[in-house]
Amino acid sequence: MVTNLPAEAKAKWLKVMDAKTPEEKFQALQEFLKEVPKHKGTENLVYWAKRRMAELREEMEVRKSKKSGGFSLFVEKEGAGQAILIGDLLLRSLIMKKLTNVKQEFNELPVPGMVKYEDVQIQLVNPPKSLPLTKTIGLIRNADEVIIVVNNKEELSFMRNILEENNILLRKPKGRVIIERTRYGISGIRIVNLGKLVDVDEKTVRDYIESFGIKSAIVKIIGEVALDDIEKSMFEAVSYKPTVVISKERFDTGELPILSIDHIDKLPKLLFEMLEVIRIYTKEPGEESTKDPLILKKGSTVLDVARKLHSSLAANFRYARVWGKSVKFQGQKVGPSHVLEDKDIVEIHAK
Repeated sequence: MVTNLPAEAKAKWLKVMDAKTPEEKFQALQEFLKEVPKHKGTENLVYWAKRRMAELREEMEVRKSKKSGGFSLFVEKEGAGQAILIGDLLLRSLIMKKLTNVKQEFNELPVPGMVKYEDVQIQLVNPPKSLPLTKTIGLIRNADEVIIVVNNKEELSFMRNILEENNILLRKPKGRVIIERTRYGISGIRIVNLGKLVDVDEKTVRDYIESFGIKSAIVKIIGEVALDDIEKSMFEAVSYKPTVVISKERFDTGELPILSIDHIDKLPKLLFEMLEVIRIYTKEPGEESTKDPLILKKGSTVLDVARKLHSSLAANFRYARVWGKSVKFQGQKVGPSHVLEDKDIVEIHAK
């Protein structure tokens, strides 16, 4: 059931979405909660907002400590994505040493390292060994995917329960929604349907998003999506993290992939696949394509490439030519909403 919020609360939520810093977001969430009516229908939303404020408060304290010469637990992302290791301490250290060039023992600070897959690198982060799982939720929420390292099924169940209690889902939902607000090359709410809308049509989705005061956005539908899923995406209430289990013992994990500790050489490929990203190579007219790819999420469009390269390319976009799997013929001329596939080559033409 979609939460029926008054216009004042929706307007306040827009300010939360626009907030750039943890301090601004914290203040905006406080103002948002004042406008949310308190009844059974909003219990989950209020609970999530308060928990998010607690995370922001902790992040602000970390930033404050860093400015005063302290240290930060948050690791800035590098590469195609960030994967965080949680679970057994010795096995985590073994994985870092085998897959990355990091040899140092981890202690009170997170240890980052890079693992290579083909022409991309993926960042692994090993949290401090003294930090309990309940205190790594912010790090996990910041990461793109999770590696759970355990000795047996009981350890996995324990860790999974803690994560799901904190609204971090390991089970892939039937569908998900990506809402990208934009000012470049598009007006109105444009829906890129890569899946299926359930019990709702595109007009209702547009009307719902516009009710928050959003005038221009691309809405990507992946898998089976209902209006409830649109709402959860708007409020960032649930966080899905692709997850792989690495264990000494082999056991049934349900839908989660599992690797033996003796087969961690297969981990880089699996991490890349779980990121659900694509590699896009760009080129200038008459020249060869770049060797280093841009990394974008699956379902990304030509306009996403323009925005990633430079805002002026997006603002002055005319058309693009594409070579690869996403087009009917090589060098096909396409518009801004053309959906790309892995290893496509894009040549952008601007005004």
